Amino acid sequence: SDVVAVAAGDYCALALRGDGTVAAWGAKDFGQCDVPAGLSDVVAVSAGNYHCLAVKADGTVVAWGLNNDGECNIPKDLSGVVAVAAGLGYSLALISDGTVVAWGRDGNWTIPMPAGLHDVVAITAGAYFSAALKADGTVAQWGGDWGESGGVAAGLAGVTALSGGKKDGLVALKADGTVVGWGPPYDDSGRFNIPAGLSNVVAVAAGQTHAVALVREPVKSKAGLVFMLIGAAE
Repeated sequence: SDVVAVAAGDYCALALRGDGTVAAWGAKDFGQCDVPAGLSDVVAVSAGNYHCLAVKADGTVVAWGLNNDGECNIPKDLSGVVAVAAGLGYSLALISDGTVVAWGRDGNWTIPMPAGLHDVVAITAGAYFSAALKADGTVAQWGGDWGESGGVAAGLAGVTALSGGKKDGLVALKADGTVVGWGPPYDDSGRFNIPAGLSNVVAVAAGQTHAVALVREPVKSKAGLVFMLIGAAE
């Protein structure tokens, strides 16, 4: 009870309580549900494929779970963190000055980040890619073997929220309540076949083979909220 935020990974789920403590459930084979004893003052959480991250009120980060690629090795002197994103074997941290720090698996999809990345207000991490939402409503994307389809982010503007799936793909919520989705050319799950006429969206979330949109339906008496499933569900 008293939950204020949740995060879902591949094999575990996290709940952040109002008192700053964290509850976890799911698979425990890599320790991803073993919340460190005494963890408190948490303000944000993220669950990756096999590891989890938590931001504390003092701007520091705590990590637990699989650490094969150094994804749980918090960089020395890391501070001023306001958000985190856990991917597959790597981690991202958004700093209060709008910059991003990454650690863990160093491959052609995770690290390094685009040179000069700044003015970031939100981050997301998938299994094979990362993305950042900038203050001007544009999106910076790196990683993933997406070919030309990865270029969607280059011309995208007016974005207010961003969600990366745990495999390959992103959905972006625009200020006008519409949704844009893109992914690799080999994707055939249909998760980015955005329903025709989808509008009045207030939140989005991308899974491994699907995406979900929260729609505000205008009615005469009061506003209602409806969940819309986008793409295939397995």
